[in-house]
Formats: sequence, C-alpha cells, structure tokens
Amino acid sequence: MALIRAFRRSPMDFLDVLVTSGASTIPLWMGPERVLLVDEATQVWELLTTHARRTGKGRGLVRARLLLGEGLLTSEGDTHRRHRRALQPAFHPQRIADYLCHFHRAAGRAAARWSDGGDVDLVAEVSAMTLDGAGSALFGSDLRQPAPQITRALTNLLAGFRLAMAPAGPTLLRSQLPVAIRVRSAKAELENVVDDLIRGRWAGEPPPGPVQDLLASQPELTDKQVRDEVMTLLLAGHETTAMALTWTLAAIDQAPAVRTELEAEWDAQPEGPPTGDLAGALPLTMAVLAETLRLWPPSWMFSRRVVEPVVLGGRPVQAGTMCLVSPALLHRDPRWWPEPEQFRPDRWLRRVPGERERFDPKLPGQPRGAYIPFGAGPRMCIGEQFAWSEAATMLAELGRSWRLRVQDAPLTAGPSSMTLRPNGPVRAMTALRVS
Repeated sequence: MALIRAFRRSPMDFLDVLVTSGASTIPLWMGPERVLLVDEATQVWELLTTHARRTGKGRGLVRARLLLGEGLLTSEGDTHRRHRRALQPAFHPQRIADYLCHFHRAAGRAAARWSDGGDVDLVAEVSAMTLDGAGSALFGSDLRQPAPQITRALTNLLAGFRLAMAPAGPTLLRSQLPVAIRVRSAKAELENVVDDLIRGRWAGEPPPGPVQDLLASQPELTDKQVRDEVMTLLLAGHETTAMALTWTLAAIDQAPAVRTELEAEWDAQPEGPPTGDLAGALPLTMAVLAETLRLWPPSWMFSRRVVEPVVLGGRPVQAGTMCLVSPALLHRDPRWWPEPEQFRPDRWLRRVPGERERFDPKLPGQPRGAYIPFGAGPRMCIGEQFAWSEAATMLAELGRSWRLRVQDAPLTAGPSSMTLRPNGPVRAMTALRVS
C-alpha cells in the first residue's frame, strides 16, 4: 500500500519509496503485482533489447489502453510490428526535414499571440503550439481552433491514469466517481476530435497529411484501429514534446548564463526554419534539450512484464515479474553522471580548437541504458527524431524574440501521470527581447 500511495502523490515520491524499499534487489508486491526495479544501466539495456521478445507490456501500458485504445503505444506482438512498419515512412529523416517549416510556423503563430509583459499559462501555450506543429506536419490540418478543447480533454484524460493504475482500475473507470465521469467525457471528446480530423474537418492545402496517406494504404485496418493510431500519434506526439519544452523554458530561466549563450546562437541563425543538420546548426539548443530530457524525462517510468524467465546481470527473473524502468532515476544516477542534479548542458558539447562546437549525444560517456528518454530496443519511440526536431526548431524560434520568466520556479512535478507534468499551471511572463 505504501508504494501505491506514493505513486498517487508524485513520481519522485514513488521512486524514493521504491529505492528505499530495496525493490532493485528483491521484488516487492505492489497490490497484485510482483515488481522489480531495474536500475543498473547494463541490465536495463539487456531487458529492452536482448530480452525484448521475452517481455510484454507492463501494467502502465496495458491500463493506458483503456484511455488511448490499441495504438502504437499500447499494442504489442505482430500487431505492433505491422502498424509500426506502416507508420515508419512518416518518420523518415527526409520527411522530418520537410516538417521543419511546420514547426517553425507553429512557433511563430504562438509568439504572435503574446504581448510584452503579458502573463501566460506556459503549459497551455506550449501544448497548443506543439499540437499546431504536429497537426500540420503529420495530418495536414490546422488544429488551432480545437486546440483548447484538445488540451483540456487531454489533461482530464491523463488524470485518469492514476485511477486506471489502481487495482480495480477498469471497474473504477466505469464507475460514477466524478473523476471517472470526467475521464469518460474527455475520452469521448477526444475521439470525436480524432474522427473529425480523419474526415478532414480542419484539412489544409493540400490534404491529407502523411499519416492519413499511410493508414489509408492499409486496407486491413479497421476504422477503430485507424482512430486509435491517429489518437495515439496526435496526443502522445505533442504531449511529450510540450512537457519537454515546458521544463526546458523553466530551466533556461534559472540559468541566465546559458540563456545568454542560447540567444547568441539563435540570433546568428538566418530567418526562417533551420535547414540541414540541427546538431551542427543549433548545438547548444540541442544540448539544452538533451540535458532537460536527462533531468525531467517526460516518459519518467515504464515497465515490461517478463513472459519467459530471463537472466539480468547474472540474476534469474521469473516469468510474471513486472520490471520497472525509470529514466528519471537512471538519468540522475551519480554512477554515470557527475553533478547529476545540476543543469549542465555543456556535458553534451564537443569543443575542438579551431572547430565549431558540436552537440554529441555520446560525449558524456555513460553506458548504454543510462540515458533512455525515448526508450530502447524494438519499442523505442518511433517519433524520437520528430520530437528532437520539433523541440529545437520551436525553442529557437520563440527565443529569437521572447524571454519567458517563470513565476514559480523552480518547478516541481505534480501527481503521477503518464508523463512528467509540472504541479499545476505554470504562470510565466512574456518579455520582448530588445535587439
């Protein structure tokens, strides 16, 4: 019960209780589940890669199916592999290069709404911006009109994750509890939005987007499967990037020296969306994002259920065990990260005399499995490069003209959810930069 209560309070409370309870040494019971915390980087890598076919989705993704349907995030086995292959072309590097103009335009439209000295809800603003970018790039649609409806419904839907994770989660979600009623209403609302999106209600020119094209080329998919895939890509695709950008903007506000260097990098860029290699064009921007994903990974925890006995680091793990993997814990482990609690983007920058500095994701030298903001193995996030490109492009475009002063920094994480969200609305003041 202590683990369940801690999970409801916050991600960090839950992780603290797991560690102090010795869950990485001896599996513990969490309700009806036998759970093992896998916190050794090499063992995490083994679990997610070598033993991928001996594991299935953990409790979180199974219960997430109640909220999101059976899309790419929650499906497994042959269904997951088939759907992933169908959607992979939408995330080809050339496609992502074509999306940069959509990300740039969405950030510009968000910035155009602001006024000098204005007060904004940062989570709402950034969520609307990433929704605009993802809707335009992936679906060829202008989602600015339904954006407030979508973000409000998504917040209510994600609040239902704690309820879904309870021992009687499926029953509770069908109950008359106020939170259950809000979750069901939010799910219905989002399904209606997705249906309208598929029918082309907000289609731009030329419709449709690459995702609809790809799904339409799979005649074996049912209408429900198409809806589940679109809903998963729409919500998961913009939510994680929005949270990453929220934490990034708050971190920059607390690091004035880093912000000064960033602004110099942004000011040196030509007008318009970035072109070519982002790691070369915006190295510090990419380093800042990498460091944010280290300290505040949106996907803060996931799990894998062992379906066949495996051996991790020489230790047998029996079938039925639910293995917990926490990027939020791994990314702050002092075994692999010097000054793990410090925001240090420089750890990701390679500086060679006579050459321009470059972003290098391998530079910190951590072992495989110590840095997994997008997971690893065959279930690694299909949208990793999409997220990097969207976040870097939007951050640079916003920063060319605006500084955001977060009023309640430093931010703390709120109650446990599918993503690492701040504790409540984040109020920020918009300050126009003077060139």
